Amino acid sequence: MRTILDSLRIILSLRNTVNINSILHGLRSIPIIGKYIPEKVYGVRPLKIIAFIMSIHIEIFKAFFGKLGIVLLLAFASVPISTFADHTAAVTFLYGFIYFALIFAFFHNIFGSTVEANYAVLIMGMDAKKYVLARLFYKLASILIGYTLFGIPAALIVNVPWYIALLLPISAAGFMVGRLGLQMLIYSAKQAGGKKIRKKKNGLPISIEGSVAFLTIILLVIIFGGIAVSPWVIYYDILWVCEIAVLVGVIASPIGLLLITRFPYGLYRTALYAEHTRSEVTKANYKKTNRGYREYKIGELEAGKKSVKENIEVDVKKSRSNKVATTEEQRRNKGFKYLNDLFIKRHSKVLYGRMIVTIAISAVIITLASIYLHYELKEFELPTQSTLRYVFSRHPGLFVFLLFVINSGAHMAHAMFSNCDSSMLMYGFYKSPKAIRKMYNIRCMSTIKMNIIPALMMAVFAVVTIAITGGEDYTGQYLFTILEPMIAAAFFSIRHMTLYYILQPYTSDFMVKSYVYAFLSFFVGLFCFIMIFIPINAKWLVAIGLMIMVSYYVAANVIIYRFGHRTFRIK
Repeated sequence: MRTILDSLRIILSLRNTVNINSILHGLRSIPIIGKYIPEKVYGVRPLKIIAFIMSIHIEIFKAFFGKLGIVLLLAFASVPISTFADHTAAVTFLYGFIYFALIFAFFHNIFGSTVEANYAVLIMGMDAKKYVLARLFYKLASILIGYTLFGIPAALIVNVPWYIALLLPISAAGFMVGRLGLQMLIYSAKQAGGKKIRKKKNGLPISIEGSVAFLTIILLVIIFGGIAVSPWVIYYDILWVCEIAVLVGVIASPIGLLLITRFPYGLYRTALYAEHTRSEVTKANYKKTNRGYREYKIGELEAGKKSVKENIEVDVKKSRSNKVATTEEQRRNKGFKYLNDLFIKRHSKVLYGRMIVTIAISAVIITLASIYLHYELKEFELPTQSTLRYVFSRHPGLFVFLLFVINSGAHMAHAMFSNCDSSMLMYGFYKSPKAIRKMYNIRCMSTIKMNIIPALMMAVFAVVTIAITGGEDYTGQYLFTILEPMIAAAFFSIRHMTLYYILQPYTSDFMVKSYVYAFLSFFVGLFCFIMIFIPINAKWLVAIGLMIMVSYYVAANVIIYRFGHRTFRIK
């Protein structure tokens, strides 16, 4: 145990060093003022002490915030349902707990190639078994402590049986440990059988994660299968199903720990090196692909630039024939719009492919919600008792959170930089304040068009739900219910484009490396999540949202015009 704690101390020391340097680097990455902060900031002791305190808070936040958020979500979600059926709150809470515990078990890969793992094991030569067990001890401690502090009290409040509530932390840890032990067992068996290289042409070392496609299918089955089964389990109050699932997690704990202790840790270096090699090869292929796009797109954009000029000349001839005075700014505006249309046409597969996926996800969610609504209408005597009606009428902030999650603005900005702007920024005319503001406005409109369809689908479903469960509570409710998702989709589209032009978070390798961008995204996401639980009328949310969106858009235009030529650059 002592050796594990010593190893954990070294690991936390490494994490603390990485966090401190990241915080100080983020300070130097602040737009406008960041370039005036010298590199000596890394050696300023008072700042390092402040960064150290922030680092501790970051680790505590990462260890417990997710667990607290899940518990609060389950507790708040189970309460409205419990008002319509006896003891349903307990079933809802338990079912959701198992659901999220299974999903999160797939996101913890102790063999992942990270800076910390590579430095500790491959460079410092730390004992692989001590390193793995120390990380596992830290993870298990965070799960057990987090769910003991937050999960057990919340479970007891919603009337979960006390003997099941006490097992929740062990069950959550069991799913993670069981999956990790099975992962180790399969990998060691493959290595013992001499299967070290994939049969495919890429020749990559076999991953301890196994087939990524297979794991993805299992995860999707858990996600969508769990959503599909939930109405039957919750509505018919099948508590024993949830209790059995909790016991399965408890039983998986000793089995997983046994498999982990029996794992031949001499293979850990092999697994870690394999993951590191695969990561580097994937990164190299990604850069090569983007570099290929870059060579391709320079030629394309040279042709595009020529086409823009030809387009301007045609506009001039038309304007002369019509005896309309066309200014240079007007001609350039049409040229930039032509360039944007050319980009969307050339990369329609990437852009519209993401939009189709978003629409498909929205369709699945609406279909499952429709099934839920069907069972609600059969169960309740009055349609106004519908939970979905209550959510759409009193908590329209749900649309805000969903549209924040599925908004494709960040994806579109990344595609614009890697396939257009990283080349066009070499030209002086493209970096002028007027050009930047014009392209910003054009792209805002294009991004809104990409995101408006899922918003319209949600709005129509909400209106139909309200109509068949009692109609309007006040005049204009249908209109405001439609406008609210539209405004949310437009605002998040504008927000992504604004952050892209002001922060420009992408490096020359087309990777995100902006801590300010990550912090702002997390903060906005957290705020949108909190909005789910704030009761508000749709008409007030529309008025507030419209005011914020218009103010944000006007301010963004001013800021981008004044500072965009400094911040919108290749880093």
